[in-house]
Amino acid sequence: MYIIINKTKRNTIKCKGDWPDLDEELNAGDKIIVMSLYSNTIKVPYYTELNGIVEWKWDDYPFDPKSL
Repeated sequence: MYIIINKTKRNTIKCKGDWPDLDEELNAGDKIIVMSLYSNTIKVPYYTELNGIVEWKWDDYPFDPKSL
């Protein structure tokens, strides 16, 4: 399960299954982090730009869900 925290919209969403498509929110400037209970990581987005094309990538940080 993924826990998606959107600081800009002040909401939290739980998502099961495949990785959620967050490009629309990120391109709109929303500040988002994702907690993955599949890989026990916290994912923070960053982007790269090549020839005007933005590609979103994710930095992973270890996370122990038992700490919640």
